[in-house]
Amino acid sequence: MSAPIMQSLSSLGSSVGQYSRQQANTWRNRLLTTDKSRRRAQIVQTSFAVHRPVWITAGGAAYTTMGAVYLTLRYMRRLR
Repeated sequence: MSAPIMQSLSSLGSSVGQYSRQQANTWRNRLLTTDKSRRRAQIVQTSFAVHRPVWITAGGAAYTTMGAVYLTLRYMRRLR
């Protein structure tokens, strides 16, 4: 007797959960697909494309600096 009741309650819970997930997805899509957010995403994408050489240069400089610090500390240990 309790098995059908439990089964119907669990199916009811899953349908309520599915409905609330649908509603949450609808709200998320409405909020994230505005013209303003599309423009902002396009500006960010264009900015990264334009400044790619700057980011590559900065990454190379950071890598070189860390290598120099490592070598300096390694050779300073030998000075004792």
